[in-house]
Amino acid sequence: MPDSSELDEKITEVMERIGTSERKKYRAVVYYMLVKKFDKESVYGM
Repeated sequence: MPDSSELDEKITEVMERIGTSERKKYRAVVYYMLVKKFDKESVYGM
């Protein structure tokens, strides 16, 4: 995804959902949640 303000907003939303105080943020979980936010499941055959 190109760098944009929309991407920054979605990343912020995902981080808030996981919890900013959570020290272990698993990359796969963050990526999965971003895929869901952008409705890109079809790219990964979901």
